[in-house]
Amino acid sequence: MDIEILETILGGLIIAILADIIFGEPTGYVHVAVISGKLSGGLAKRFENSKRKHAAGTFTFYFTILVIILPTIIFLYYLYSLNFIYILFLLIYSVMLKTTFAMSSMGKHINPIIKSLKEGDLEKARLYLSLCVRRDTTGLDAPAIASAAIETVAEGITDSFTGALFMYSIFGIIGAGIYRIINTMDSTFGYRDSNYFYFGKAAARADTILNYIPAMLTAALIHISAFLLNYNVKSIPARSTFHNFQSRNAALSIGSMAAVLNVRLEKRGKYVVNTAGFDPAFDQVRKSLRIFYLSFFLMVMFITIPVLSAFTLFVWPHLGIIYSHGLGFLF
Repeated sequence: MDIEILETILGGLIIAILADIIFGEPTGYVHVAVISGKLSGGLAKRFENSKRKHAAGTFTFYFTILVIILPTIIFLYYLYSLNFIYILFLLIYSVMLKTTFAMSSMGKHINPIIKSLKEGDLEKARLYLSLCVRRDTTGLDAPAIASAAIETVAEGITDSFTGALFMYSIFGIIGAGIYRIINTMDSTFGYRDSNYFYFGKAAARADTILNYIPAMLTAALIHISAFLLNYNVKSIPARSTFHNFQSRNAALSIGSMAAVLNVRLEKRGKYVVNTAGFDPAFDQVRKSLRIFYLSFFLMVMFITIPVLSAFTLFVWPHLGIIYSHGLGFLF
């Protein structure tokens, strides 16, 4: 039974990765990020005039998770019990899992920026960058554009796959789904501004906690990938870049990328990382993207699959309540 469950969750992971490579991101209400974003965003509008922002944000946080996750458990449990359509179950399982992480979509966003920078077309580069970041891209010069793109790639390692795959390796598709919902709400509400400072606190804190270990994995993956790609010949100590951030998790990813590429990264009015580093150009953006892809491969092969196998075979079977009710494939 444990082997069958392992085959299911490993098979689902492989199919999900292939789907990512071949088809990219699903669109519309198939995507868990879209569903959670619409639901939490709708609740945020309803609570817009509430005087109890923190309570409203906390309610939105838990309500969004429960409304999405509980039906998912019921649906997958029912579908899994119909043994004669196991292939259909596996395909649906894989599609659901695919929506919790992303790999190929990063290149679709960053490659146009690289091409525009290489051609010297800053107007196009700013336009493509504006699709990736919240900061104002008006008037950014080439190094500032490259810096923002590199920061996006670095943070994307955690947000796009390290966090979700780490949760999947321990808590299965339910864990990955919860991570993506929380990460989506944090991206929407977890900002230090007058609109969402209190409303987004629950999502921001949960995202910080969930990313505590994944952020450290991201830093390690960046350094290992840069070493394997022979990019960090002139690297500096990563720790020297960490003190400029309010977010520890952002410091680990962005600081590590700045260190291995030895580039100066700046978000105007917020932070400057590695002040003695080189001004980044399109080539450093390309290198950061290659680090992103190699980090994904290393994460899957040397962290996700081994940890997932260990928990499936040696940890979760001892929790009889879960396995006796036929829910093992969810975890």
